[in-house]
Amino acid sequence: MYQVYALKYAERDMTACQFFYREASHAPLTLHYYVWLILGGPHPILVDTGFLDDEARARGIRNYVSPAAMVERAGIKPGDVPIALITHLHYDHWAGHSLFPRAEYWIQRDEVAFWTGPFGRYEAFRQSANPDALAQLVTLNYANRVRIIEGDREVLPGLCVHRVGGHTAGLQIVTVETGRGTVVLASDASHFYRNVETRQPVQIMTSLPEMLAAFETIHTLAGAERLIVAGHDPEVA
Repeated sequence: MYQVYALKYAERDMTACQFFYREASHAPLTLHYYVWLILGGPHPILVDTGFLDDEARARGIRNYVSPAAMVERAGIKPGDVPIALITHLHYDHWAGHSLFPRAEYWIQRDEVAFWTGPFGRYEAFRQSANPDALAQLVTLNYANRVRIIEGDREVLPGLCVHRVGGHTAGLQIVTVETGRGTVVLASDASHFYRNVETRQPVQIMTSLPEMLAAFETIHTLAGAERLIVAGHDPEVA
């Protein structure tokens, strides 16, 4: 059985209206940033790569610790991570790819197509991206370090990715068989537990119907509601 570790590497002060669809409240909330380390298989698996310190400074993000340092604190050298499952290509999930120099990155075809296509350049989407990191996606692909996948895929026995879209064009969530049951790493299909519990989407999305359908997929895949893990909720830690 696998073990899943949430590695928190930064925090950011935000407001409720940014993360709950048509929410008028400007009540403060704190966004926690995580990468996820999966152990118990033949080798460690990373979910997302975080971002670098320059991104933290530019976006006013506090208490930043390099995701590579967090992985090392968990007993794994960053260079010993052979696979990183990239849930989507927003800055906080992809811009730290250089921290894991031997990883192969698994990304959905729809996600790659969107961010290399005509719409990512618009401010509505661009504000969530790191253009330099996205440009490096092409170089990494030519170096055979990107695995472009379509739909649901088994990574290892008991460890799968599932394309749900919604928040981004090719967002994928991760299911992990553990001693407690099937854990769902929801990533930004549900930033906070409130999103999935009340079926209330975030404001940033490419498809509202897909985002709503993703909530149902998360509940279907999880072994129990307590095994759903939100993407940015402080309660995770």
